[in-house]
Amino acid sequence: MADEDVPLPPIEIPWKLASTTQPLSAGEPAETALSLFFFEPDDAVLTGKFPDEKLVFIKLTASVSPASFPAALSRVAASFLGEGIPCMHLLLDLKVRAADSAGGTIRPYFHAAAPLSRRMVQTGVVGVDSYEGEADGLAIGKSGAQMNETLRSHSNTNSASASAGLSIPVLSSVLSLGGSVRSTSTDVTSDRAVSQSVDSMARNASEERRELVSHTTRVENIISLLRTKYVGTPHLSFSLSPQPLQQLSVDPADPNLWFQQLLARRSTGIEGIQEFTAVIVVPKDTNFCINARLRRVCLLDSPPGPFSLSERFNGGLLQFARMVNYLNDAFPVGTPLEELDIDILGGLSGGPFRRPVVELWGLRLGERLVIASVASPGAQAGVEARGQANYKHFLEVWLDTVRDEYEREVARSPLERGVLFGENRFLDTCFSADAESGAFTVANSTATVSPLFRVALDPGLFDIGGIKTATAAFNASTRSRAMETITRWNAIEQRLTTLLANGAALQQTPLTASDPKVLGVLLDTWRKLPPDDPRNVGFEQAASLLKISQAQRSALKASGATTLSGIAAALRLAPDVALHNAEVQRVRKLQRDSKLKGALPEPIEFAVTSKDGAAILASIGSAVGAASTDGVKYTRRR
Repeated sequence: MADEDVPLPPIEIPWKLASTTQPLSAGEPAETALSLFFFEPDDAVLTGKFPDEKLVFIKLTASVSPASFPAALSRVAASFLGEGIPCMHLLLDLKVRAADSAGGTIRPYFHAAAPLSRRMVQTGVVGVDSYEGEADGLAIGKSGAQMNETLRSHSNTNSASASAGLSIPVLSSVLSLGGSVRSTSTDVTSDRAVSQSVDSMARNASEERRELVSHTTRVENIISLLRTKYVGTPHLSFSLSPQPLQQLSVDPADPNLWFQQLLARRSTGIEGIQEFTAVIVVPKDTNFCINARLRRVCLLDSPPGPFSLSERFNGGLLQFARMVNYLNDAFPVGTPLEELDIDILGGLSGGPFRRPVVELWGLRLGERLVIASVASPGAQAGVEARGQANYKHFLEVWLDTVRDEYEREVARSPLERGVLFGENRFLDTCFSADAESGAFTVANSTATVSPLFRVALDPGLFDIGGIKTATAAFNASTRSRAMETITRWNAIEQRLTTLLANGAALQQTPLTASDPKVLGVLLDTWRKLPPDDPRNVGFEQAASLLKISQAQRSALKASGATTLSGIAAALRLAPDVALHNAEVQRVRKLQRDSKLKGALPEPIEFAVTSKDGAAILASIGSAVGAASTDGVKYTRRR
């Protein structure tokens, strides 16, 4: 008995740095970095399972940060689009191959990997969801075929302001501590296969750990959704996406709460350190290479900003255009009068009406009233009836407009109008066996960074359609609107994640400030600038900066633009005003032909036409995209 071999306790893996995309630099480190660590075990029990092959443990550490719009592409665009652009998806693709082989073989290959999955599980309680698969410890079994994770399943609710959890391995069990400011939030820690329970009255936990576990290590994680594919092949892929939105469990009828949730969601993404581990099986006397690609995709969007009612009604053309926009979006042509937010049937002139609907929202500038032009089937077959009814005063409609614009911006998913752009970081590392000891050492490594590119996805591939505004149904409860918005956001993001995770060869176009999509986000950002923002410069300074011609300046001034935000608003509203004026002319003709009593609706005298707006946008695109670069690249060998 004294001569029996006693199994050694599991050892903490002493990782060695093989390569990284972030060497020591004079300036700040890059926003994203990828580092490769490796370890070759010499445990006779473990390696004896593979007499003709070698085992190599690897760990890749990805450091992920939000992106920033580079000033090298456009100093003007960078000053407004700025930093903190959230990362919406992270894809790590790995490939292992023999150093002297271009492909076509099945060895070397990835024998095991972790983490494999991280998902959200609905608990059945509104507002309470669980995230499973968050591993903070990893144990590699004696067989070398399994990587067993110490898991922590975290359940939380959005009504909680803080929560904390701690997992401490103690011999064969795990000590778990958790806490939260609400009773509905819990932290539960479970142990997966590291210590196995046996049906025996007597057991020695320390011996079981020695017999079952070979090596252990710690794992750092980002709270996100994760999927892993291709274990057992020379390829391996990890896909990360942000955690989905959750339905509020406390007072969902308060719009401030779920608006706050949507605003917070816009500014968050994937950020932090995520570690990936794998076991590679390599034939003996074979040198091998690991090719890694880390693709980060970020979302450039114009946030809605703070809600404010400080902008007073002044009767300007831009405000009239915004009011008409609100009315046409909230109650489009064809809306029955009984579905309006107020009852105007009693003031309807003309008739009789069987089913009156809105035909046009007209403005009576002198009386400062909004008039609903109404069409309806008449009392007799084949007869159409028309009439008019007062709707609201300009002051009330303006207040509704400001509130509606804010709610629309908050409820709109950033993916509906944002710009997806990304970059690829490549890390290629080759290993060779030492002639004397046979141990693997790093032969060479190369790190490269691609230029920024725009992910050109057709919105029809992930946009599910449906209602996009909080004012789609005035009779709907706040809770219903919140559920609809959150469900829509999650459906769009899940569909996009699937496309990005499985589209290794996505269509990629160089990112430029003059790109129409980028220019649209920039224009939207200018439009929302408050009057006291120092970047909201005066008209002449903005026109000079954007290289706007004198004729174009005259048209913009005549449309009511006095600042940079006014220029953006005029360009944004020009197509809608043109459509509204065309409808006004059509309804005016119908009313004259039918000799309907009452004042005719008045058009909005807007100097910037749709054609003028397109020409001005082209000039602005040339101005902001004047400075460009091919991106930053570096290559390092050792």
